[in-house]
Amino acid sequence: MFKALLRVQFASLWASLTRNTTGKKKKSAGKAVLVAILFVYILGCFVVMFGGMFYALAEPLSMLGLGWFYFALAGIVAAALCFIGSVFMAQQQLFNARDNELLLAMPIPASRILGSRMAALLLVNYAFELLVFIPAGVVWCMKLPVTAMGVVCFVLVCLLLPFLILSFTCLFAWVLALISARMRYKTLITLVLSLAFLGAYMYAAMNLQNYLAALLQSSAQLAGSVEAYAYPAYALGKAVAGGDLLSLLGFAACCIVPFAVVCTLLSRFFSSVTTKRASVRIKYRRTQLKAAGALRALLGKELRRFASNSMIILNSALGSIFLVIMGVAALIYREDLLQVLGLMPGEGMLAGMAVLALSFMGAMDYISAAAVSLEGKSLWIPKTIPVPVRTILMAKVLLNVVIALPATLVASVCMAIALPMTALERVLVVLLPAVVAVFISLYGVVINLRFPKFDYINEVNVVKNSLSVCVCLFSSWGILIAPTLLYVFLLSDVIGMTAYLGICGAALLVACAAVSETLPQRGAVHGAVSHAAEKNDRRLRKVV
Repeated sequence: MFKALLRVQFASLWASLTRNTTGKKKKSAGKAVLVAILFVYILGCFVVMFGGMFYALAEPLSMLGLGWFYFALAGIVAAALCFIGSVFMAQQQLFNARDNELLLAMPIPASRILGSRMAALLLVNYAFELLVFIPAGVVWCMKLPVTAMGVVCFVLVCLLLPFLILSFTCLFAWVLALISARMRYKTLITLVLSLAFLGAYMYAAMNLQNYLAALLQSSAQLAGSVEAYAYPAYALGKAVAGGDLLSLLGFAACCIVPFAVVCTLLSRFFSSVTTKRASVRIKYRRTQLKAAGALRALLGKELRRFASNSMIILNSALGSIFLVIMGVAALIYREDLLQVLGLMPGEGMLAGMAVLALSFMGAMDYISAAAVSLEGKSLWIPKTIPVPVRTILMAKVLLNVVIALPATLVASVCMAIALPMTALERVLVVLLPAVVAVFISLYGVVINLRFPKFDYINEVNVVKNSLSVCVCLFSSWGILIAPTLLYVFLLSDVIGMTAYLGICGAALLVACAAVSETLPQRGAVHGAVSHAAEKNDRRLRKVV
């Protein structure tokens, strides 16, 4: 049974990368290319960042006789990255999965369900860990001598460390699940915590050079603190740097024992946590019932579903958050911004750069590209109500507009105030990104109708791994880049930037009207829905 559960978990992950969104076994070349490009880009960013950091640390720490501290730091950084990258994923994967109640109703031990879920999380932790340890190991081999026993210990440490990280990750996710079960606004709290983690990570990345300088200045004191208060990191460093088998055994115990304890605890309380409903007392108030139109009612339903999952908010509305930050930062750091952008020649160039930056960031709001897929097996419900399909789809378009447009307008107004422009340029800076937000909202639904994904276990997989989201995001950026390159290389000597922005705005309005007309009047996804239902039935029969 455990083997079957494990196969389902990994098959779901593999299917999101190798199959098309309707569940057919035919591979999608376009999706493979997009995933490969995204993977190489992310890998390159992390390799450059961590490689540069360890390159600056390797030789100075070795000269001070603190080679073990080098690998201890690598372990601490890897642990932090794995924890931040997987803690909220663990909560969704372990305690908020859609099929938890279904599996627990079957004669399957909770420990086996938990074990299959933790195996998938362990694989994710290995991926995050290697982003840190590979650059650290390569830099060490380039700069300093390496022993065979050190290499063996390095490999074993790489295999053991994710177990320790996963222990704390699952324990923290368990605590979050217990707390959120008694909270009324658990989605908001989870979202705030996620943003706090993201903000801390971005702040640390931007101040990395300062931290490295401070680390080198006080490396001896920090090494003493690690040796005294962080034995797992100390044992990791001693094992790899010196090939110390005793330290390796101590580190292995620090990884395996907590993991075994956490697995035992979670297996015992897994059923009660996953099936327990919120115990918050709800006060019912007598209010007057009001009738609402079909579009308004459907939009309300879309908003409630969107607000019910913090991971969906964080993944699909991150652009709105960055837009507000960008707008406020433009006002606060106005003088610094003008010093950087004041060097740009040409009439209207500031307005053009502002429109491009705002539109680029707004394109990261892509919930409409997953709105149809999020219906999942429940898509038959809106299909059966006496409402035109176009109305149902327009509600999903408006969901993206309601999320993206306010943040876009706030950021655009802030940017128009912060930068020196003419009155016409300020109007264009405010209006064009708003039109782009409307276009992306329509475009996302059309793309999702072309590439639906209904065979999923967790809703977060739809907004993170589905083909429609990737196509919408990258093609939207391409649509924004194409006219920019056209102007820079061909039209800059023919027409001014202000006039060109006006032409682009008019073209976008026409595009919005054209894309709106492509929305079907009657059911266009019936076949996909039927296939998805059959796919889900087959998966359940395999599990049983």
